[in-house]
Amino acid sequence: AAAAAAAAAEDGSGLLATPDLTLGMGRSLLALAAFKEQQKDYEESLVGLAEGSTAYAAALSACHARGARRCLSVAETNRGLYVKAAQFLASIRGGSGDSGIPREYVDTLAGLTEHAPHRPASELAAVLGEVMSLGDGWPQSELDDSCSLRSIEIEPLASASVAQVHRAWLQGGVEVAVKVQHAELRSEVAADLA
Repeated sequence: AAAAAAAAAEDGSGLLATPDLTLGMGRSLLALAAFKEQQKDYEESLVGLAEGSTAYAAALSACHARGARRCLSVAETNRGLYVKAAQFLASIRGGSGDSGIPREYVDTLAGLTEHAPHRPASELAAVLGEVMSLGDGWPQSELDDSCSLRSIEIEPLASASVAQVHRAWLQGGVEVAVKVQHAELRSEVAADLA
């Protein structure tokens, strides 16, 4: 995977950035630490409880809730593919019933399917600037007649794991939706897959 990512970066395709192995390892270690903490939580929380008992069910549910919060924290910290994975977990409950992903995980992670964290406009300027003219200093300064857009709303209409959408108006007055990939996505994906 690292060789493929490096080749993509070297051939000028721009699809993937050169992988930052330190970034990828750090992100992976954060996820691993949360997983190991949850594993220990399950082991310690259920000791001495009879499986099927009310006490066991309550302890298991509480443990699931703590694990779901850990999972959410990792997704919110690492963003990108981790949010996408959490969204996937939240979505598979429907077909698996009670034998699949525990309800505590689904309920906690469901917020990421509707309200993924968004980035401030200042972080989007570089990505937008690759494909359109934004003048000097947007979003701190106003767009002018030399810009591709007449205006763009700073707050996104929606945000997802890999991009967010902003309402904007072309110079001619036509309202458009501008979908902007999160700036760090290329480097994070390259690092995560390296």
